[in-house]
Amino acid sequence: MGDAVDDQWLGSLHQFPTILHARASLSFDLSPDSLQKALVAALLSLRALFLPRMITVADKNGYSEGKMGFKIGVGNGEGFDVLDAAEEERILDRIENRGAFGALDLAFHLHYTIDDSLEHKLHEDHYLVRLVFQPGRVEVLVHHLKGIKRVEPVELVSLILEQLNAELTREHFPLADLDSISST
Repeated sequence: MGDAVDDQWLGSLHQFPTILHARASLSFDLSPDSLQKALVAALLSLRALFLPRMITVADKNGYSEGKMGFKIGVGNGEGFDVLDAAEEERILDRIENRGAFGALDLAFHLHYTIDDSLEHKLHEDHYLVRLVFQPGRVEVLVHHLKGIKRVEPVELVSLILEQLNAELTREHFPLADLDSISST
């Protein structure tokens, strides 16, 4: 287990982009600690999903049946650490011992596959997401880093909220509400 010095940048990025492609506001009615623990569980479950998706490919006409998967990283100063069981432990340990995060920076790499025998190299979408926590509210700031936006920034927010609410339901907590969302 690392000590607090190792984790001083846990959850944050030195330079979060100032250009936003979406912003949203969520409200919740539970403690920030409980919300953040549920959020970590939700992100881990999102990472395990492969969602069906119709995908266009350059060398085929129309749409093909495919899947979308998620790689998620947690800010750590200059870069990101992959969200896995060890990282989950670090984050939960931080919340337990030092309280809820004021903000949490995340990276989402959305990767796509299509269901055919050809080896298509499909471009990923890379997003940076900053969650800013206030009492009873979370501001969600989304920056599209690269890719062709097969998933729009507002859709990414919806996917995160859906997983969060599924986790809150499992924990018998009140659901988070989407108060506002806009793309920029």
